[in-house]
Amino acid sequence: MAHISYVDPSTVVDPELVAIMERARTFGTPRPESQAIRLHNPAVMKAFNQAWEAFFRQGVTDHSIKELCRLYVAKSVDCEYCGGQRSVLAWQQGTTESQVDDILDFESSGQFDDRERAALTWAMAIAWDPGLADDQLWARLHEHFSEAQLIELGHFIALTLDQQRFLKTVGVRHGEVLADTEAGLAPEEAARLRGQPA
Repeated sequence: MAHISYVDPSTVVDPELVAIMERARTFGTPRPESQAIRLHNPAVMKAFNQAWEAFFRQGVTDHSIKELCRLYVAKSVDCEYCGGQRSVLAWQQGTTESQVDDILDFESSGQFDDRERAALTWAMAIAWDPGLADDQLWARLHEHFSEAQLIELGHFIALTLDQQRFLKTVGVRHGEVLADTEAGLAPEEAARLRGQPA
């Protein structure tokens, strides 16, 4: 169990919170477990959800680019919970498990195009080394993204970095809330929860 208890979703009566939990059940990213922890503070949950919708699900930057940045952060901070999730929409837009397998080696992998590499380099700079954001990287970023896209992408990377570190320290695990749903799970994580080999 996580170090902060999960709120039982069946006890929630606020229609906005019920809808947020239903989206977690149906689509994942975020999955029900992380949302059930946020339910302890409805104002925080609503604020997080509003930011997540604006920065990740909606917005002006390709969802698949944001998903790659989310997965880079998850893998680089070694958050098994977040790394075990996949955005259904990103997969519909062409993100692949081969990219996830190579995400930490994106600079040398043939799985990524120049635009994806520029975004992932920026994710690395935000997460680990602001010095990587030199004039050359900024030229690449401005070649591939508008300033509105850069604002959205940068805020999304920062939000997901903080959330993933928080969830890792709390010890959130898949299948501990609304265990009947596999929405947004990586194939190997879904197989693990079913007790099958990946």
